[in-house]
Amino acid sequence: MTPPLSLDLGLHGTHVLITGGAGLIGSVVVDHCIAAGARVSSLDISYGPGSATDQTAYAAIYCNVSSEASVKEAFETAVKAHGPVEVCIALASLDLSTLQHSAFVDASFDQLMRVLSINIAGTWLCAREWLRGLHQAKQDYVELKNVNLIIIGSESGHFGERQAVDYSLAKSAVQGGMLMSLRAEAVRVWPGARVNAVAPGAVDTERWTKECAENPEQYWEEAQATTALGEPIPRAAVAKAILFLSSHNFSSHISGQVINVDGGKQGKVMWTKEEAGQRLSVPSITS
Repeated sequence: MTPPLSLDLGLHGTHVLITGGAGLIGSVVVDHCIAAGARVSSLDISYGPGSATDQTAYAAIYCNVSSEASVKEAFETAVKAHGPVEVCIALASLDLSTLQHSAFVDASFDQLMRVLSINIAGTWLCAREWLRGLHQAKQDYVELKNVNLIIIGSESGHFGERQAVDYSLAKSAVQGGMLMSLRAEAVRVWPGARVNAVAPGAVDTERWTKECAENPEQYWEEAQATTALGEPIPRAAVAKAILFLSSHNFSSHISGQVINVDGGKQGKVMWTKEEAGQRLSVPSITS
């Protein structure tokens, strides 16, 4: 007999762990997961060392994702609060807007190493701890549902960032090689485990709005010029894409995929209007 059709996400009681949970996007994802009935462990460096606020369905836990010891301790705290981590959302990273932008010849090696340690190594550490938890749960014969890892990438991982090569190479790494490797590894640890990524476009946060106010061309360049829908991405749209991937009921056979939440973006603006005008005034080397 065919079971009755259900459009429920099926996340009620699922332990969802999210890194960067106190951030501009992460906090909205946390709210959506709680609204879906999940038990949420929100990890963030802003909570302060030693902090761990535990409620019935929510735990705020300090975590520095670039530290192996901190990630291990944070996961242990989360497991004590809500049991084995079923859904791991690796969102914590240095945001593009917080980094120093420069021509590549002036790029900072120190900043590169910071980006790699947080955006790549941090994602790597969290993914490993998630898999270790699944391995232990399997040994303990624990029944889990909605088992999956969701890596938060970026449009920059597809199209690059001319003045932030460090950021784009980090996002390309996690939503490329790391994603494709872990999709094959996860199912060997827990049958049916899935690994996917979400790559947002320009997200409509308070910080991005402020940047656009300071540079009016930014709105056109990032959200309109090469984007079909012609507008920035609401944070809720990113959160709902994550919920979709978190749900076995809705995405049970989606694995190894990058979901682009970018309004139909088709690349970056290569030359700003000002730069294009300057180029027209310079004789071509072929003329």
